[in-house]
Amino acid sequence: MIILVSLLRRLPEVSHEEFVRHHRETHAPLFVATETVQRVVRRYTVDHPKPFGVPGVADTTFDAVVRQWFDDAGAIGELMTSKDYLETIRPDEARFIDLSRSEFYLAEDQVFLGEPTP
Repeated sequence: MIILVSLLRRLPEVSHEEFVRHHRETHAPLFVATETVQRVVRRYTVDHPKPFGVPGVADTTFDAVVRQWFDDAGAIGELMTSKDYLETIRPDEARFIDLSRSEFYLAEDQVFLGEPTP
């Protein structure tokens, strides 16, 4: 499995609280409802970091960490070029995510403790 990891930062005019609310209540449900996502994404998780004041753990500058699991790189390309993504998901991303300040990478699951991702 290949994981697309997105380290997202909000637009400057959007508060962190507004970002989280839009992501949870609008964007994530919109994303998972599309046909292409249902067909090619095997797992989708979203974390919205919070400062817990734990010694030795610095606060992050990201507003969300999103992980999407795919069977292969072709499935990622299929999603990114799909009508669902280009006409529905991408325009919504532009409402709250600053893509120019966000970061993305691809990885393979390497489990050292616990159960592997299905």
